[in-house]
Amino acid sequence: MLAAGISLAAQTPSLGRISFPTSGSAQAQAPFIRGVLLLHSFEYDDAIEAFREAQRIDPGFAMAYWGEALSYNQPLWRHEELARARAALAKLGPTAAARGARAPTVREKAYLDAVERLFGDGAKAARDRAYAERMGQLAQANPADDEAAVFHALALLATIPENERNAAVSLQAGAIATGILKRNPQHPGAAHYALHAFDDGEHAAMGLDAARTYARIAPASSHARHMPSHIFLPLGMWDEAVASDESSFAASVDRVKRQGLSMAQADFHSLSWLHYEYLQQGRFAKARDAMQTVERAIAASAPGTAKAVPYGAAPYSAAPYSAAPYDPSRPVPRTLTAQPTPPTSPALRAPPASHDHVESEIGRGFGPVSLKSELASMRARLVIESGAWGAMKGVGSFDNIDELFALGMASVRLRDARRAEAALEHLGTASKTVPDRDAREIAQIMGAELDGLLRLSRGDRAGALAALARATALEAKRPRPVARPYPIKPAAELYAETLLGAGDPAAAVVQFQAALMRTPRRAASLLGLARAAQKTGHRAESAEAAKDFLAAWHLADTDRPELAEARALAR
Repeated sequence: MLAAGISLAAQTPSLGRISFPTSGSAQAQAPFIRGVLLLHSFEYDDAIEAFREAQRIDPGFAMAYWGEALSYNQPLWRHEELARARAALAKLGPTAAARGARAPTVREKAYLDAVERLFGDGAKAARDRAYAERMGQLAQANPADDEAAVFHALALLATIPENERNAAVSLQAGAIATGILKRNPQHPGAAHYALHAFDDGEHAAMGLDAARTYARIAPASSHARHMPSHIFLPLGMWDEAVASDESSFAASVDRVKRQGLSMAQADFHSLSWLHYEYLQQGRFAKARDAMQTVERAIAASAPGTAKAVPYGAAPYSAAPYSAAPYDPSRPVPRTLTAQPTPPTSPALRAPPASHDHVESEIGRGFGPVSLKSELASMRARLVIESGAWGAMKGVGSFDNIDELFALGMASVRLRDARRAEAALEHLGTASKTVPDRDAREIAQIMGAELDGLLRLSRGDRAGALAALARATALEAKRPRPVARPYPIKPAAELYAETLLGAGDPAAAVVQFQAALMRTPRRAASLLGLARAAQKTGHRAESAEAAKDFLAAWHLADTDRPELAEARALAR
């Protein structure tokens, strides 16, 4: 018999609610449903344990093995543990036919057949397409089954190649997810996958309802708390984004403490977003606090402490807080010299978390390598957003190209031409040798930006503006950012600032407006627009931009000189 009534009654309200009747025993339904809810919020490790609990209660419960196997595929993180997924299925039966025979209904056989295709033979992309096709057939055959539909939506998103965008597929997935959310406003998967469908840089506003809903649906999930910032950040809704990521990181730390894990299992992805959001609020002290949290985690993962250091047993203090196409560069320490040697790394970028951590069933964890790279990007953004160029004085090494660019830009500001030229040479080499096309494009834009600044420092105004115009044109060819912008100093914003400094405020207004179209409500662009518009005599536009800046900076560090300037412009 299908355990239909239990699927709603025995649920965890803090993870959302779904209806997913299956043929498992009544006693196994609660952990099974908990597993599906956790799976919808990408809490893969906890989902695996929940599905295993359902298996222990009811060893013949076919869908419990389906759930465990599916948890080893993290489609939007571009990772899978194929051997483990196959091993989970093998516990149910030695062959696909034997496993299918143990599923008592046609519908459950179809679910098993879908994961057999996902974890069968062939390349990952082909298996993803086969799985998506099968889930589409399953959803069509069972129109009342929201789980079939929502997993189909996720499967569609997984067919979009990494670093590519496909609006038609994204919008199709988003329409499926939002339709389910209307029928069941507490469905965590529907809210979650709608956010991923619309966080493509162009359709973020379509995800606002889901963003305002998801964290409330599933507050027990750190990832659910973070996901709304995938909509809030691209729209420049800084207060909402900060609240989302503060809450997310705190929830991940609570899980670390509760389960006695090391801080490698905390969600430094949300912390890195939070750092950027603090910068856009003018809260540079809070941004430094976030960096110190990363520094403590790196110290605790040093040799001799890397294995399972529980939170609180290592040099951590209580945390101060309540899944982009281009990630930070691969951390390869380099020395910045007057005669630089070219980078020889196969790549200068890395994912935000590695997949070889012993505390995680899916091997996920933030080790010292990924944390050092993230910290380097944080340092780079802090220097550039705050203008604290002196922090880079005399620095001769860098952990990724974000930090390399910040070193180069700071060296120009500090009139250290030889160091800036060395940074430019490194960027030029990276733009030609890094295997990843997206990273090469970013390095090329950064190189053009730094070239423009160097030319300006030498008095070559025309050459500087031409280089910055080239950087801006290259940036404009790229899709709009889905999260933190790359390059870390938007080219249009830098071009606008340079035009303003060169005495062409009218042209600067145009570029600041273009910058704000790509990255809404970025603080530097708002204040720059206010300055440029004031110089062109457009006082109303200047005052409006200044007021927008002050609204973004309403919690800013009180010693920042930009506040007094913006207040004067807003009058």
